[in-house]
Amino acid sequence: MKVLIIGAGRRGVRIGRHLAAEGSSITFLDRSISRCRAVEAKVDCLAVCGSGTDLEKLKEAGADSADIVIAVTESDEVNIVSCGIVASEFPEVGNTIAAIRSSGYLGAAGLPPRILGITHIINPDQEGALRILDTIHYGLYRDTLIFPGTDFMIFTVQEGQGSIRQGESVASIRRRISESFVIAAIYRRGAVIIPSGDTEIRQGDIVVFITDSDAAYAELSGASARTVYREPDDIVILGATRVTRFLLYAFTPKERKRVRLIEKDTGAAEEFAALFPEITVLNASITDESIWEDEELGTTDLFISLTDNDELNIVTAGYAERIGAGKTIAQVKSNTNYTQFALSLGVDVALSITDVTVDSLIRYLRGDGISAMHTLFDGELEVYEYIVQDTFPFLGKALKEVHFKSRIVIAGVKRKDGSSLVPDGEYVFEEGDSLILSIRHDESGYLKELFR
Repeated sequence: MKVLIIGAGRRGVRIGRHLAAEGSSITFLDRSISRCRAVEAKVDCLAVCGSGTDLEKLKEAGADSADIVIAVTESDEVNIVSCGIVASEFPEVGNTIAAIRSSGYLGAAGLPPRILGITHIINPDQEGALRILDTIHYGLYRDTLIFPGTDFMIFTVQEGQGSIRQGESVASIRRRISESFVIAAIYRRGAVIIPSGDTEIRQGDIVVFITDSDAAYAELSGASARTVYREPDDIVILGATRVTRFLLYAFTPKERKRVRLIEKDTGAAEEFAALFPEITVLNASITDESIWEDEELGTTDLFISLTDNDELNIVTAGYAERIGAGKTIAQVKSNTNYTQFALSLGVDVALSITDVTVDSLIRYLRGDGISAMHTLFDGELEVYEYIVQDTFPFLGKALKEVHFKSRIVIAGVKRKDGSSLVPDGEYVFEEGDSLILSIRHDESGYLKELFR
């Protein structure tokens, strides 16, 4: 597959690395000579220096023979015009995908109409807001990802010195712990391992667990047992940003009544107060110590920091956690490396807009059947929710009859009736079942072949 990526920034590089690892032929087009040089050093690709709105440069970059064109520059206008030119001049291109942030193009609530022949639109801010919404609705747990509409969660545990699991095999752990769970992968010295029953845990391993059991989560993570999840009644949001706008539009009016928004810019505060009359808007600076005391921010159920400043988001969310806030979310826009830093400061959820955007794009490219996707370890591990189609090759077969050769782990199943289970060998694949499965990124071609 030939892919042209317009824009060699953070998102473009992540997408390029992901697709190049699958064997796609990648070309970048970017105005910056330094970014072109940098991306050629990071990704197995060709980089052409020039504008995505220049027809001759598009031809030089191979747009006329591309299967997919992805425009992810920082300019909505460049992304729209680039895809428009491609759609007009090279109609044989199968997919034109554009990242567009402005609500002026998409509508206030982010509804994605077709624009100039663009086949798929990704709004990074809307994707971030929807991930936050899912997190609020389905549970807020440190280092934990959820699949909306299911009971399954993914969490990671790093095996430190003295861990009781060191030297123990996966099969032994399964026998020792009666609750239902699956070890979906192990991250060891920069490499992802899809384990078999004989695989042993070593010091320093990061183990990926998937479970629908609160007790399993408690025992495996070392955390206290989860209680029945109750959505937060009191939510504080810092920053009247585009992500905040999309999040508030996604809330119901009843949910918006639970929200206090803190914004230091008077104009932005007044705008949000007019748009969302149900919320309480505080025109104040979070760096003013009195706001923390006057509003008792340390007693809030959920503190969400969504400014355009990563450092401010992490520091304020970490401080809110320290003084007693129930749960905290910090947005990370500029540097995905900050996510681990945020978690080390006690932030419950560090939301990387880059990661969320790439997940959404890759999920779209995977095609029908994929209803949700998460990537871990800088994209090296992919975890999917796949809806079993009538074309699935193993319909009616038991899991024990199917040999994935340690390439895929089927970690969970949600039945059509809403029940969920961690499958054993007797599980039989049925149309409409939702499968939670994990696979190394370099095996994703096998996944596409299997679930086409």
